[in-house]
Amino acid sequence: QDKYKQFIRRREIRVELQNAVDHNFKNFDVYYQPIIDIHTRNLIGAEALMRFTSEKFGMISPAEFIPILEETGLIIPAGRWMMKEAMGKCSEIRKILSGFRMSINISQVQASKSDVIQDISAEMKRTGLPLEAVIVELTESDLLEQNINEKHFLTELKRMGISLALDDFGTGYSNFHYLSELKPEIIKIDRSFTAKAVADEQEYYLLNQFCTMIHNLDMKICIEGIESAQEWLKIRKLCPEFTQGYFWGKPCGYEEFVRKFVQEK
Repeated sequence: QDKYKQFIRRREIRVELQNAVDHNFKNFDVYYQPIIDIHTRNLIGAEALMRFTSEKFGMISPAEFIPILEETGLIIPAGRWMMKEAMGKCSEIRKILSGFRMSINISQVQASKSDVIQDISAEMKRTGLPLEAVIVELTESDLLEQNINEKHFLTELKRMGISLALDDFGTGYSNFHYLSELKPEIIKIDRSFTAKAVADEQEYYLLNQFCTMIHNLDMKICIEGIESAQEWLKIRKLCPEFTQGYFWGKPCGYEEFVRKFVQEK
């Protein structure tokens, strides 16, 4: 019974997603989560996150709708729309905070089945953003299913000089040779890692070793999922360059983001 309900729900969401894409991305939204520079404690950038509100089910978790977008290929137009949105907003914010950077997640489907590089270049020209204003985030597990197009995408990214952040590092396979091959600028440490490290000495020790190694490879660290001041006190000792999490600010719509994090400076 539950399986069937699940099946019907997925099917209805799929129809709604298709509909939204066909109607100028209505019901899609982009939320922004602040990324903090640990040395200055100031806002350094934001991660752009896709949101979708279903007319029937209300707000749907990205964990549920993004896989549907990927299966149907709708992630390609939706991702392109999101990139346009996020880059446009980035250039607005840079008028106030000149060093502001926008992190944009690219899914494996986009990287392997569409010309994302072309999209990124076109948007940068349109918005007049410099290369350093944009960071492309890829999930580590996606890289393990590398195919030719994706390799091409990564090579081109490097050739263009656009920064790469490796997301959810350590949650999947943590294959270290990727690090030397890809030379990402930033390694993002997932909340599941952070939570374990805060709760358990052994896990903390492992994370500490891991951070030391990443720094030795000359890469920067962004620790995600900081939820309280106590967590931050512990995690701060690992010397990440950047941090994000509910303690610093939850993802929110653009107006709220500007009001809370940009204007008060």
